[in-house]
Parts: sequence; structure tokens; C-alpha cells
Amino acid sequence: MFCNLVEEELFVVATLETLPEVEIALDRQTALAESVVAVRDLVKTYRDGTEANRGINLEVRRGEVCAILGPNGAGKTTFLRQLTTELRPTSGSIEVMGIDVVANPARAKRLMGITPQEAGLFDRLTVQQHFEYFARFKHLSRDTAHSASTAVMLKLDLMTVRKRLVRSLSGGQRRRILIGLALLGCPPLLVLDEPTTGLDPATRRRVWKVIRNAVRDGATVILSTHYMEEAERLSDRIGIISEGELIAYGNLDELLSRVDRSYRLSYRDLSSESRVRFCESFAAAQRCVERERLTEYSIARASLEDVYFKLTGAAFDETSETL
Repeated sequence: MFCNLVEEELFVVATLETLPEVEIALDRQTALAESVVAVRDLVKTYRDGTEANRGINLEVRRGEVCAILGPNGAGKTTFLRQLTTELRPTSGSIEVMGIDVVANPARAKRLMGITPQEAGLFDRLTVQQHFEYFARFKHLSRDTAHSASTAVMLKLDLMTVRKRLVRSLSGGQRRRILIGLALLGCPPLLVLDEPTTGLDPATRRRVWKVIRNAVRDGATVILSTHYMEEAERLSDRIGIISEGELIAYGNLDELLSRVDRSYRLSYRDLSSESRVRFCESFAAAQRCVERERLTEYSIARASLEDVYFKLTGAAFDETSETL
């Protein structure tokens, strides 16, 4: 209910303050469109000729969580910076709820809550001041800004440090502030660049719960992550970017179908080298263990990590086999 009230307030402000009179009728049908994000033939080439993104196409529907995976330097952050209007695409298009982010960046950005991979907070402000000031920047009334700030601090376990200056906080606490700033105002689209990097496992799971609750309240989420478990647990669809290209996109089952064998046998050979074999069944993996007389091994279903390594070529190239 609180999110609905804040969303209504933001909607009115956005239509009255940021759009020409002819466009004031941004209707609820557009705001509730099935396709929240539509990316078509997206290309970003830097002045030195580096192709950071090459022909990316994807769609994220309302209420979905989409995780973006890829090696460092693959183009994930470049993609998100174009989505959030920080970078202008070389070619192609991005629409957020039917709004072209290049033609109408301010209008599109009002629909987003953004957590960048790295950002500077104001060291001389308290935690509570950060939230209330940023809420006012989002055009919430003073009373609503206070209520929204308190709600977010409660969600992220920041109430006990709300009076402390940011410069006195740990890296994990500062990260939670950035996540909280994205949640302010209950925006319909959350864009989170590696939101849980640097957080301990317990806090990471608390953030997962916050993200799930945001989706339950109507948000759509795009996040980048290096944590396979995070992508598996949170996501409806997963995209893998490698060398600027979106090389896979789908739900977990669709991605797992890219692995030819469904069970993964990890073991150490006689020279103590780590090796991996993919087997058609658990029984086939057991037969391999018996045949090879393995003593150090594990058998598990093929995972998202296996798909990731297979498609990006980041590992297992020289020591993996299939049975």
C-alpha cells in the first residue's frame, strides 16, 4: 500500500513537471505495459574503436527479475549505463515502458531506481539525511520522504546507524545505502549493478529478500552479478554477455539445456589436477567413479556455472570431458 501511494505521487509529479503539455497524458496503460524493457540491436562503440556492446537484443517483462552475467570487461556495465541514460548508444534502441531512453532520457529515468557499481556518497551526511534528501530529489513531499526513508532503512537494517555520518560506516553498510536509494519511491524498474558485491553472506540474503519483496510489490528488476547462486535464486531470466555480445538469454532451464550432459563429476586425477566430466545420468557418473577408482570427487547436477563456463570459455577448456 505504501509503495502504491508513493508511486501515485511520483506519477503525478512526472507528468506535470517533466513533460510538455501535449504529453501530459502518460496513461496507466503505458505505465503497466507488459514489456518494461525492450532492447533492439544495441551497439556501443567507443572513440578508440572498442566495441563494448554488439547487437544486443532482449526484452524484460513486467514483474521479472533479469540477471546479467559475464566476465569482467564483457560489456555488462556499459549495457546498464546505456539503459540508465548515462551513455548514448552508437546505434540501436532502448525503451523503458514504451519510452525511448535516448529521445526522452529524463522521462525514462524517472521510472528507474538505480544502484551503480561504484558511487560516491556524501561523507559529511548521516544515513538518514542521505535518504531524506534523495527522496526530496525524487519529488516526494517532506512527510512522504521521511516515511519512505524510514521504511527503506528498516528493510536494509540501517536504523541503528541512521544518525551516523557515512564516512564512519563499513563498505557493506555503504553498499546497503546505495541499494536503499534505488528503492526510494518504489520505482517500477530497478537497475542494480552488482548490488551485493562486498556484502557478507547473511546480508546478501537479506538484500535478496528485499529484492523479492520489491518484485512482489510490482517492480521489475535488471541486475548484474558475479554470483551464480544469486542469479539462480532470484532470476526469471538470465543473460550472458561475452565480448560485448549477448550469447545466451532465457530462463534457467533453457540455459541448462545448453549443457549436453546433465550431471557434473568433479574430481582429482593421479597428478592431483582438478578435472571435470559431464555425464548423462547419476548412474553414469557413479560408474565412472568406480571404473577410475576415484577417492576425491563430487557429483552434482549441471549448474548455471557450467553453462556460463561452457559459453564464455572461461574455464574447463583443457580438462573437461563428456560421457
